[in-house]
Amino acid sequence: MTAAAEPRTVTITARDGRALAGLLLAASNPRGALAVNPATGFLREFYLKFARYAAGRGYHTLVYDYRGIGASRLGPLAAEPACMSDWGCLDMPAALAWLRAEFPDLPAFTLGHSVGGQLIGAMDNANEARAHVMIAAATGYWRRERLPFRYLALIFWQLYGPRMLRRLGYVPRGFIWRGESLPPGVFRQWRAWCLSPARYGPPLDAALAHTRFEAVRGPVLSWGFADDPIATPAAIRALLESYGGATVERRATAPRAVGARRIGHHGFFRERFRDTLWRGALDWLDGRA
Repeated sequence: MTAAAEPRTVTITARDGRALAGLLLAASNPRGALAVNPATGFLREFYLKFARYAAGRGYHTLVYDYRGIGASRLGPLAAEPACMSDWGCLDMPAALAWLRAEFPDLPAFTLGHSVGGQLIGAMDNANEARAHVMIAAATGYWRRERLPFRYLALIFWQLYGPRMLRRLGYVPRGFIWRGESLPPGVFRQWRAWCLSPARYGPPLDAALAHTRFEAVRGPVLSWGFADDPIATPAAIRALLESYGGATVERRATAPRAVGARRIGHHGFFRERFRDTLWRGALDWLDGRA
């Protein structure tokens, strides 16, 4: 494993003209290119340590902010027009297309955290990636989540979020919501998805009418964690029903198996897991590079 360079600031342009702020970690001896698609409300900087590790393993690694989040935010958040479906239909395809244009001679891959894996099927160029890794990716339907978390989620959907929209026009970071502040359209669409048991793709939302989740061919690595209150086994199975055309490998890891007390929904990206979870994900990619 070689040392990775410092991040280089890049601009990704989606097909609707929206500019997204990215950071590229370049590999000195590249064998592939990797787009890291973030979870809802997580900044690109959250993924930098993992990206540096991946670059050291030989993958040019791109981290970026979705529209309406972090460095890709434009103007007052209450006036931001972004919806969650834009992330999957426009932003994630743009990140992959940028990598393929920048490194045309290398195989491209995606690694998606939560919604960043969930919406691979919304990408019109998903099959241009050689393989996809889903980290803690599942449906968001609240009844598939673990107790007592599902009732905290219901408070967020039914009380906190709507109240903040009425007061501020967006959903701010706070005690109930610990991620970055969310544009109104993102929250409303995410809320609708998480209150519905419908299958991902056109049955879930008219905004996904043109998507073809079943057309994703993979291979796909779906990795869940035993203590994750959101991406439970039932929620992961429900998401993967939409990916019937892909060759899917499923992994489920308990914290004790990697010497930890907790992994949860976001813990995969903690640096303490570089020699266990990170290595496992990159070993899997190596097998497809």
